[in-house]
Amino acid sequence: MQKQQKSESDLLRTYGRIITLTLVLVIMAVIASKHFSSVENIGTKGLQLEHSRLLYVLAMVKSQWLSQGRPSALKLSWEDTGVGSANRQPNEVKVQPQNNIIQMSPQGWPLLNSSDEAGCRALWHQLMASDLHDIKADVFYQKEPEICRFTTEQSGSISYQASSGRVIFLEGSG
Repeated sequence: MQKQQKSESDLLRTYGRIITLTLVLVIMAVIASKHFSSVENIGTKGLQLEHSRLLYVLAMVKSQWLSQGRPSALKLSWEDTGVGSANRQPNEVKVQPQNNIIQMSPQGWPLLNSSDEAGCRALWHQLMASDLHDIKADVFYQKEPEICRFTTEQSGSISYQASSGRVIFLEGSG
């Protein structure tokens, strides 16, 4: 009888371990699913910040345009704050002056240098003083309403309509 009791005790201990292991795995699965769902949104949050920054820069550009008497072209004086800029010496931070002059619409919005994706990239670089590869964005150009669309793999996009200065952030459309 003693062997049977020992066997039953070992069996109950094994069942207890299996149940404990199952509960730990379920808890880890729940935590992992919540973690990985939040990781997918990190890129979109970065794009939301870029959206806010673009709105701020456009407001500053329009203010500068108004204060200078509504010129047809405006010279911007940004510093390059792209990847690796924190490690540069102050005399190394240079923005080419010929690339800092942007054409302005009669309503005070920055215009594209060329009506294509290259014009959208150039405008982004002029306004934001950073490259699109910093945020891993692709550029699409829509000719009819003259819209630049900057999209990321994380399912977010920023659209800029050059004729009206309208900026739209879309989350969840890749």
